[in-house]
Amino acid sequence: MDTITLTHKVRGLTLICRQCGNTEEPVTLDLGRFRVEGLTRDTATLRCLNCHAAVTIQLHELDPIAFARAG
Repeated sequence: MDTITLTHKVRGLTLICRQCGNTEEPVTLDLGRFRVEGLTRDTATLRCLNCHAAVTIQLHELDPIAFARAG
């Protein structure tokens, strides 16, 4: 089980850190409680800024943020 869970919604994402309970529902890539770092061609590292837990995700998992921003 991943430490950080991404739940896709119609207009964006819900990010939840299972380690500390930190949560955010961003509509843009300006995240306040999480940070996207270590970008490669297809993957990125998503890190919780509260407890520093991290998980590697596919970049396409961040697409709902881009679609919500365009709408």
